[in-house]
Amino acid sequence: MGAWLWGVTARAQEFPFCVFDRPAIEQKAQLLKASLQGDKGAQLQYKAIVTAHSDRLRECRANSWLKQHGVWIRLYPCDLKPGNLEQILDNVVNFGYNRLYVNAFYDGRVLLPAGDNPTVFPSVVGAKYPQADLLAEVIQKGRERGIKVYAWVFSLNFGPSYSRRPDRQGALARNGFGETNLQDPNAIPEEAGVAHVFVDPYNPRAQADLRAVINAIMQRQPDGILFDYIRYPHRTQRLTQDVRDLMIYSYISGTQLLARARSQIGYRLIYDYLKHGKIHRQVTPGTLLWQLPDGKAVIANGEDLNQFLWHLVTEHARWGIVNFLRQAIPATNIPTGAVFFPHGNRSFPTGVDPRLQPWERFTMVREWHPMLYAACGQEECIIEELARVLRSVPQGIEVCPALAGFWGTPRGSRLPLEVQLAAIRNHYPQIRCTSHFAYAWLDLESDRERRHCQLP
Repeated sequence: MGAWLWGVTARAQEFPFCVFDRPAIEQKAQLLKASLQGDKGAQLQYKAIVTAHSDRLRECRANSWLKQHGVWIRLYPCDLKPGNLEQILDNVVNFGYNRLYVNAFYDGRVLLPAGDNPTVFPSVVGAKYPQADLLAEVIQKGRERGIKVYAWVFSLNFGPSYSRRPDRQGALARNGFGETNLQDPNAIPEEAGVAHVFVDPYNPRAQADLRAVINAIMQRQPDGILFDYIRYPHRTQRLTQDVRDLMIYSYISGTQLLARARSQIGYRLIYDYLKHGKIHRQVTPGTLLWQLPDGKAVIANGEDLNQFLWHLVTEHARWGIVNFLRQAIPATNIPTGAVFFPHGNRSFPTGVDPRLQPWERFTMVREWHPMLYAACGQEECIIEELARVLRSVPQGIEVCPALAGFWGTPRGSRLPLEVQLAAIRNHYPQIRCTSHFAYAWLDLESDRERRHCQLP
């Protein structure tokens, strides 16, 4: 466990972040170890202390200004080893977290048993243990400890297994040069890697493939679902100015964009603009051109048509993202949330943020999880990001900021987590829900071992 935790001596119900004291943590760990060795008495004692800690955590959170505090985690095949998942969840409780966001679909793999996987994506665990259901297990064992377990799902990022399928090439997002994000020379390194492959949000096959993932996850009855990567890829350029750099040129997206034309002239203008990136012609004022995604008709008025066309294509891109999220949300009353970058929706006088993430339109979910990852050595960075989100949040949506960092120590220009939390409480006391990215940062060595471990 992290050094900061070991230094804590206060009891959970007294500590502002609901962290448990070292003796309680050690006692629980020893009982778990003994119970795994077959000690019947230890098994009963371990079960009792798990229940007691669950009650203490619930009481502490009820009395704290921070009612929900989550942590993001990725599970690995070796977490199937006896006691591994229990120790992870005990650690979550030890740190005072009462929510766990489990990565259930990432890098083109699903956290489903290989023997019960109705999706086109391979299982995280693999075929060696075809009935192993890590997702169902972590949900059940998390609830036993008073933890609400959410499924955290990559949305438009379908991963390498998808890009290698001959029958899914048409579903990949492409720019005006026919490139996927893997081929774009201006893609940022982490999204040019094989783990990040973005799909066309307009493609019905991609929509159906994600729905199959969501339906399978729902059978495990998580406490909520969080949708991440609801956007287009990052690029090394701060803003995009050329329509040909937008990832809207896949067949379905392009066809639907051209279908927005309401006249032959409008169709030709859209076609030429997509092909050349700029048009050089005038149209008689009063000519009906096209219809925007919101239904508003656009009529030529003598102004520069390039500006009208830029507005059309960027709105088309945004509408695809919003509709993709809407299609993915299950038709139940389960809590849903959207994960996003506060600056991912920026527009500039000369262009747009290439992510084109219109999070202010994600009003169909119940929670917003803005990633406040700015780091400048002061609290102003994350407060500015949070303020930007709160200016747009509609009534009925809870804002649950996600913070990056380490407990008790700064890293570079990133403040310690407790300092970030204090800043949020000071500036926006109405915030009652936050999260920490990520569990791996609580103990980097242990996470590395789990990630590279091989099951027998």
